[in-house]
Amino acid sequence: MSLWLIFPPVLSSVLWRTEIDMLRRFLDYSNKVFDFNRRLSKITDTRAKPQISTMSVLLSSFIMHLTRRGSLNALDTEMRLPKKADGIIGKNKPSVDTIGRVFTKIIPDDLRSFHWGNCYRLKRNKVLDTSFPLNAVAVDGHELFSHKQA
Repeated sequence: MSLWLIFPPVLSSVLWRTEIDMLRRFLDYSNKVFDFNRRLSKITDTRAKPQISTMSVLLSSFIMHLTRRGSLNALDTEMRLPKKADGIIGKNKPSVDTIGRVFTKIIPDDLRSFHWGNCYRLKRNKVLDTSFPLNAVAVDGHELFSHKQA
């Protein structure tokens, strides 16, 4: 048996663990500076009896964007693997359909409040200039958690 058949799955697992560790550090920083989890938990949706929490859906989407997955389907294949991101999202991971359905039912004022809080914290930390009454913010998310493959 060729060693190449053994190493890609092992390498993929190691790279995913490194990515999750970096993601966890980033989320810890976000909690410290922006009070991320508490403020994210205030975002609600209009589902009557949700089986999957809104927080799990929002964190799944956030992870998709941070890890540069191109689509919900790319995220779904990663999330279906056992124990991947269980510590961040939880045991009940949302499916692609659930993520799409929840995002259509999220209350827009909750999202506005969340984004307003982020901008407020950025101004308080002197990241944004406050000399103008209106500001535009762009986030360059290129290679936030990249790794070199052998």
